[in-house]
Order: sequence, then structure tokens, then C-alpha cells
Amino acid sequence: MSKILITLYVLVTSFALIVLKLGSKLGPPVQILNNKLHLNLTTYTIFGVLFYGVSFLLYIYLISKYDLGYIIPLTTALVYIIIFTASFTIFKESFTLIKIIGIFFIVAGLVFLNLKK
Repeated sequence: MSKILITLYVLVTSFALIVLKLGSKLGPPVQILNNKLHLNLTTYTIFGVLFYGVSFLLYIYLISKYDLGYIIPLTTALVYIIIFTASFTIFKESFTLIKIIGIFFIVAGLVFLNLKK
């Protein structure tokens, strides 16, 4: 059950970020224009916020059940790897050698994190 919840959290968080990025293509969702708050809410933005809400509830559950020093680096690294891949495939952002080396270190850190004493 724990692996399923961790996986679900990572996927929902990553999906929320991707959908929010898609929703921001028409401009930022919140702006102040002429001293007035202007909301530019697209369907993507609304779904992104909803997914972030689900993500937040999963996050609270996970941090209540696991050591912070374990669950936060694990989930953050996994989300980062998914977002890095999505940014390249969906948004056509660039892969650089430095970014690839960074991902390597993240994966190495995950391996060390999961080594048993």
C-alpha cells in the first residue's frame, strides 16, 4: 500500500505541474492589472489546482507515516525526474549535459537513500 501511495503522490504532483504549465501558456493565471486582481483561469489551470489539492492531501498522509528525511527527498527526486522528462518531451525544453549529470546525481542519491544498513 505504501508504494502505491508514494507512486500516486509522485504522479499526481507531476501531472498537476504539467497541467499548470499548459494552463499558463496564455499568461499567468493571476495578475494585477490597474490595481485590480485579474484571474485568467483556464480549464488546465483549474484541473492543475485540483490535482495539487489531491497531491497535498497525499503529501500530508505520507509525511505523517514516514520519516521526513526519507519521504521528502524520495518524492521530490522522483517528481523532479518526471518533470525533467516531461519538460523535454512535452514542452520541448532543452536537455543539457549539466542537467543530465544532475539527474544522475539524483538517481544516485535515491540509491543511497534506499540502501539498508
